[in-house]
Amino acid sequence: MHTNLAIPECLMPFAGRIMDADAHEYTPVNHWIDQFGEATRPFVEAHEDSKMPIRQFVAADDTPIDTDSIWNTKFASAPGAFDFDRRLEVMDRTGVARQMVFPGSIGLYATSFYFRANAFPNMYRSITGDRKAFALQMIGLYNDFCLRVARRDDRLRMVAIALAPDVPSLISQVRRLIDGGVRAVWLPSAALPGGVSPAHPSLDPMWDMCEVARVAIMAHVGADFEFLSSAEWRNAPQFEGWKAGEEFQMDPWTLSTLHLPVQNFVATMVLGGVFERYPDLRFGACEVTAQWVGPLAENLNLWFAHQRKFSLGNMDGDLRLSMKPSDYVRRNTRYSLFDIEPVDTYIRRYEMPEIYCYASDYPHPEGGRKPMIDVSERVAPFGHDVLEKVFVENGSWLMPD
Repeated sequence: MHTNLAIPECLMPFAGRIMDADAHEYTPVNHWIDQFGEATRPFVEAHEDSKMPIRQFVAADDTPIDTDSIWNTKFASAPGAFDFDRRLEVMDRTGVARQMVFPGSIGLYATSFYFRANAFPNMYRSITGDRKAFALQMIGLYNDFCLRVARRDDRLRMVAIALAPDVPSLISQVRRLIDGGVRAVWLPSAALPGGVSPAHPSLDPMWDMCEVARVAIMAHVGADFEFLSSAEWRNAPQFEGWKAGEEFQMDPWTLSTLHLPVQNFVATMVLGGVFERYPDLRFGACEVTAQWVGPLAENLNLWFAHQRKFSLGNMDGDLRLSMKPSDYVRRNTRYSLFDIEPVDTYIRRYEMPEIYCYASDYPHPEGGRKPMIDVSERVAPFGHDVLEKVFVENGSWLMPD
């Protein structure tokens, strides 16, 4: 462990064991062909007029690694943004043992494109023909990259993307990723996985293989278009003039609804008995806030307690769960925190400290400039054990040995 740590004093006892539940690969467009292959060239060309930070030219991942650059430099200029040997050095400086690394370049952009390809013909208009098939090709190239990095160092928990039009294809894809060494997969929560409900029995072989391999099923913001099929909800003067982030718009309507797809996904898995059938299955949700989880658990408990009022009195109307829904939320799910979230209020109100995880969102700006300080200051008053849960133990559930 590095002796010159860039972390707050209260976290020093956990240095070298801290789990970072949400970070990103961030390869700038000018390195896509080198990083992911020649087949990405049409996608590179489609970004020529983009104003997004990913389009900005960065010659090399060579920003010096120090306390200031780690916390204050963002996007592709951040040290270790796309050179993962250097990312490990950044993790050493911040006391991080493992980091969940979500897509930030072609993986993220291709996933977003997949859900919008037909609805928005002007999006990447230079991409013609079967645009959704092209998006899946780019996702495949990103997954190949995840497999290469995952084999290099287990500290980097590369999150590959599981997206397929039918259940057999989805199961085959997840099997390939697991066999190749990937320990976490992103299932876009706004879409039906393989075209079926997450609770449908046809997906049980996938949940089973993930449980056995101790692979985390992850949800993340950034692919939520299909859940609310119209974006007109956001078309009002009050929602104009706000920032656009790498993964989501930052207007008040979007920020207040970005958790809805994951909330629906979790409710479906809990009430559908997925965690009953697979008690060691691991599910995590990142960058969708955590303020909704406690109320969801209360809501699910309410309907579970009174299920007989609405059933036909036979097995088809029985949820057949051996525990309260909130118990599955506590046991099987974890949620990353934004630096702005009042996690102290969540813990006092819902008494579920075992579900919240520290996350840096590195190197995205949404993570803030002092996430360790902001989160630890709110958690520290609860004592050493709760601080250890949020910064070490809860993330360890998603990133086990």
